[in-house]
Amino acid sequence: MTPAGKLQSVIELIENMQANQQKPADAVMQSYFRNRRYIGGSDRRSIGDWTYSVLRSLQGLQNALTKNTPRLLVFAHCILENEQTLQDIKELCNGYGPSPLTEDEMDVLENLKEYSTYAISLWLEEFLKDKDLVKSLHEQANFDIRVNTLKNNRDAVLNVLSLEGFETSPTPFSPNGIRFGRRKPLNTHPFWQDGSLEVQDEASQIAGLLCDAKPGMQVLDYCAGAGGKSLNLAATMKNKGNLTLSDIHPYRLQRAKERLRRAGVSCYQLKDINKDNSWFKRQHDRFDRVLVDAPCTGTGTWRRNPDLKNRLTPTDLEELTKLQQAILSQTQKFVKVGGRLIYVTCSVLEAENNKQVDWFLKEFSTFRLLPITEIWREIFKIECPFNTLTAQFLPHIHHTDGFFISIFEKSNKEN
Repeated sequence: MTPAGKLQSVIELIENMQANQQKPADAVMQSYFRNRRYIGGSDRRSIGDWTYSVLRSLQGLQNALTKNTPRLLVFAHCILENEQTLQDIKELCNGYGPSPLTEDEMDVLENLKEYSTYAISLWLEEFLKDKDLVKSLHEQANFDIRVNTLKNNRDAVLNVLSLEGFETSPTPFSPNGIRFGRRKPLNTHPFWQDGSLEVQDEASQIAGLLCDAKPGMQVLDYCAGAGGKSLNLAATMKNKGNLTLSDIHPYRLQRAKERLRRAGVSCYQLKDINKDNSWFKRQHDRFDRVLVDAPCTGTGTWRRNPDLKNRLTPTDLEELTKLQQAILSQTQKFVKVGGRLIYVTCSVLEAENNKQVDWFLKEFSTFRLLPITEIWREIFKIECPFNTLTAQFLPHIHHTDGFFISIFEKSNKEN
């Protein structure tokens, strides 16, 4: 595609995303490219990267413009981020891509206001005061994969990928993770097709490993979604025991079923939280491990999902913290004495993380918080990078998504 054609595609994608704000940006992008199969893989990656770069800096671009349209947002990004001139844009708007600039558009672009790549909504500044953290949340994320130990091992996979010319390295914390120097399509690779690999950020891998789900255990992944952490749990269980995946969205469970089959997992069952209510009523005090990957603001994944930052409101945060407490209240019933409840979020906001831990311990006195340092040393046999009771992964420190992990143990008496 010509530069002008790519520019027009980015404008159309931003336009579609703003018209469908309740739909994830990646879903909008997939639909766009599905209807334009003539766009090649290299051009798709280029257009996609450009579009996500606009989304990451959207708040700053909106602040810099006196008038906001998809065209102006992308043109302002060209000037402020790509260091192009207004003349460069005028030449690209030649009718073979975007239509020519209007006088009004030229006036707006000639009078851009103060701009910050890392701008966030004013209400979020109260919660995100660390400038280094905010900056890191606007950068491009690493591309991590997890080796499925039911099918393969990391050293073997690393050796093959290296011989094939991939730029890879072991992840520093997860013993099963591989980090790519640059993102590469893997969906046609034999390791992907035989279930040896899954795309998963290193912090998310660690969350699954810290559950310490062993062979023969009864394990519940309550908010399983498409099963990313369940796949990790099944591997540490060595496909022995009983792994239950539950969610309120049947289509996500169906996606999980497909991934589990590809990964060679057979020790699982699927439960619809809404339809299987009577089943859940019979599961009190049953599970050795209950994982709650709670619905949250997703602030820790802004690098991958920059559209979340632009949609988030104070009302969303208030409703999500109430939902998290409701889910914790429900799932604590399923934990047997001596069992563990693992509460995780992909958030960097205290309101969703340590404040929820404090609330839970106050509400449910039969649970105690297990120090993450002890569990870390027991599982990984190395010193823990955290000196706190819980773990908060941060992009600018750990080079992962922002991810929170806390682990509670249930006793038969109040603490």
